[in-house]
Amino acid sequence: MSADLSAFLAAAVDAARAAGAVALARQRTLPPAQFKGSKDLVTEADIECDRLIRTRLSSAFPDHDLLTEEEGALDRGSDYRWIADPIDGTINYAHGIPLWGNSVALSHKGKVLCGAIYLPVFDELYTAVAGGGAFVNGQPLRVSTLSDIEAAVLSHGDYNVGDESIRDGLNAANRIAHGRMTEAVQRIKCLGSAVVEGAWVACGRLDAYWMTYLKPWDAAVTTLLVTEAGGTVTDLRGNPWTLACEEALFSNGLLHDDLLAALAWENSSAV
Repeated sequence: MSADLSAFLAAAVDAARAAGAVALARQRTLPPAQFKGSKDLVTEADIECDRLIRTRLSSAFPDHDLLTEEEGALDRGSDYRWIADPIDGTINYAHGIPLWGNSVALSHKGKVLCGAIYLPVFDELYTAVAGGGAFVNGQPLRVSTLSDIEAAVLSHGDYNVGDESIRDGLNAANRIAHGRMTEAVQRIKCLGSAVVEGAWVACGRLDAYWMTYLKPWDAAVTTLLVTEAGGTVTDLRGNPWTLACEEALFSNGLLHDDLLAALAWENSSAV
């Protein structure tokens, strides 16, 4: 790994671990969560951890751009852009469900270079570097080796996503796709956290995961993590995934074509 990439990854790990520690400590003393949208929660910890991540990254790399979920974009005209989610799975977090975490990624001209995901409740730190592999707590990761779609265990993103203008259409399309996929695979879960689901595809706990609506902070690290662990990520029509995509299918690669065919997203989407 180059010196620059090593420094970038170290900064991502530092920010992710620090934010995770704060979120875990604050979870027991938080006031009730607030709604930032009609079905979208935010807690004081989300905001506090967002500011912590931005402060650390800005201090280490004052010329780099930033994009974080709670405070938005900071454009400094750089080719480098940090993308972070301070708490992914806020509804889980606010309700004491342990499936939540955070992510910190660095992109260069739209390509994700490296990143970290931290799941504080499990003390699992996932890291990936483009061309350098994927790891959890320093141990190499590999996706599952399952090739039989009928034995596959999947997860999918929550319903009630996106802003009101597109939510009903997305939910309707997801219900259709869910029904088709139910017939094709062994089990479908809904874990409620993109970083958990993506990380667990990378380590083989899940065989695949699909998401019908996402933002860059939902998938910047998980796409790199899954591909570096030997898996495949595309949009729901099989096109190459980029940071501009608002949907994704993450899989072990062996199942990918069969999963795309089962989803039949072109015939499901009402948006």
